[in-house]
Amino acid sequence: MVPCKTIYTENQTLAENAIAENKPMHVVKLYKERSVRTFMLHLVCCTIFSNKRSYYANVVYLQYFQDLSCVHEWNWGVAALVYLQHYLDHGSAVSTTQMAGYMSYLQGWIIAHFPRLSVWVDAPNYTENMPLNSKVVHGQGHKDAAGYRSSLDNIQTYDCVFSSYDAHRQVRPLINACWFSGWLRCGKLKGKHLPERVLRQFRHVQCIPRNPSMSATPGMNLCEIDHVFMEELELRMIDEEMRGQPVTSPWDTEPGYMSWFYRVSHPIMRPVQAPESPPRPPNLEVLIEAAKARNDPNLMQVCRSVKVEVERALREGEAVEETPIHGTLLRILNVLNPIVTMEVKYYEKERKNGHRRQKRSSGAGREQIRSGGSGDEWRRIRRQ
Repeated sequence: MVPCKTIYTENQTLAENAIAENKPMHVVKLYKERSVRTFMLHLVCCTIFSNKRSYYANVVYLQYFQDLSCVHEWNWGVAALVYLQHYLDHGSAVSTTQMAGYMSYLQGWIIAHFPRLSVWVDAPNYTENMPLNSKVVHGQGHKDAAGYRSSLDNIQTYDCVFSSYDAHRQVRPLINACWFSGWLRCGKLKGKHLPERVLRQFRHVQCIPRNPSMSATPGMNLCEIDHVFMEELELRMIDEEMRGQPVTSPWDTEPGYMSWFYRVSHPIMRPVQAPESPPRPPNLEVLIEAAKARNDPNLMQVCRSVKVEVERALREGEAVEETPIHGTLLRILNVLNPIVTMEVKYYEKERKNGHRRQKRSSGAGREQIRSGGSGDEWRRIRRQ
């Protein structure tokens, strides 16, 4: 670790002294190139390779500036992504209190996809030919994480911008290498790049992705990762068939995806000692599956059973007319009749609407769920 400011100042002073003393130009050039390398090292260590040491930079990155004419040929985007993933892994631990990595990049991504979640204002000098991350100025957020947790727990599909880059493609076109699926590396660090898990960012219907080990083989060393990227890049691309159909709505998923997601992910953010039960997931498919798993009683079936039992008691004379119990049974029956009748009318309406949707659709599973394929669960959840 070295203090960049000290080295930069020293070489600038040496260059100025060399000019004043009329030393050969190759000597002046040497000092100036050292100053430029130091400045570039300081720049990337404050952005892409930022760490928890405020005033020091790791000299290992100096190798990328040996030839200043080739600096633009390095893949700085991959470097930023791998380095950020490395620190996000550390940041997910409970004991971690600080984050490192390219924070401006992470904040820009959050604002682009969740504009209601963070604090920001429009950048006054932004133009359309600039990177999308320059569009906003990040504000100072809230120190208390409870508000963010609550917002994330209650987030809806319309709160998320799934594909925030569509209007910017004329400036930053989507290159084919973005469909590479496998390991990326920067120095000794490596990270997974799995575009099949975020197909909606590319305006494709999200399907249940394959196991990550099929794309990024566990235990691959750095030499093997280099070999794959250099020799097998085309073979590791997500082809047209794997990308699936284009979306109609930005949040479109294949049938079964949301149930799978809630099983393998952590969709609810809450403290270890939660004061109350987390909110229900806002997805019909997940609600139906959760209700089946809990084996919840069917409230409409309970109402029908009570109605049948009351009618039987009245029919067989178990309650004598003009007695209090007979009047109570009649009142119960009068309460239940509209509920059961409304259920029948609602089911008939849903069944007709389902037939209409099936005629317009190609038979997607999502429409079958909406059309009442599991009628009792659908009606019960809608009433709750």
